[in-house]
Amino acid sequence: MPWEKSFNVEQAIDSAKLQFWKNGYSDSPMSDLLKVTGLTKGSFYNAFGSKRNLFIRTFKKYDRESQAFLHQLIAMDSPKEAIRTFFDGLVETTIYDQDKKGCFTVNMLICIKSYDEEIQNLVRGSVLSVETFLKQMVELGQTRGEIPADLVPEMAAKFLVGAMVSIRVLGRGTYDPKEVRELADQAFSIVQKD
Repeated sequence: MPWEKSFNVEQAIDSAKLQFWKNGYSDSPMSDLLKVTGLTKGSFYNAFGSKRNLFIRTFKKYDRESQAFLHQLIAMDSPKEAIRTFFDGLVETTIYDQDKKGCFTVNMLICIKSYDEEIQNLVRGSVLSVETFLKQMVELGQTRGEIPADLVPEMAAKFLVGAMVSIRVLGRGTYDPKEVRELADQAFSIVQKD
């Protein structure tokens, strides 16, 4: 008789995503993953094959959710306001992150060399999509006269990604909410016209 799933796969992925997000891959032993997903070992391996496969699925889901947010921002009328909303969202999620888990992508980026090539490429792709979004918003904002014409879009986007990483890392406990907001405001100031 074929194996039948008696659990919600997406719910298990969501539970594992939080585990990996809070503790990382290495510090999420199988016993913890089985506990948070509520699965037996057999069900776990039948559904996901391995801890690594589940990790990849959780990160891809997180990345899809992040991409959906970027697509909402792209649809905004003002590229400059899209960038502002992006940074406001970063500040809010950082300040109200009671578990101080930070950003899943940024957490992985910090220790990217400890992952295999496939996972490194997923992380790089996620960061590149944010950089591409920011570059496009700077270019469009320059075309519309909202953003200073003397900014180099590629470099501005890289700087803004660096600010994003700083906000998410320093906001985990080094900076207080006021300092997190000030960092975001300073980053945003590069797209402000005098």
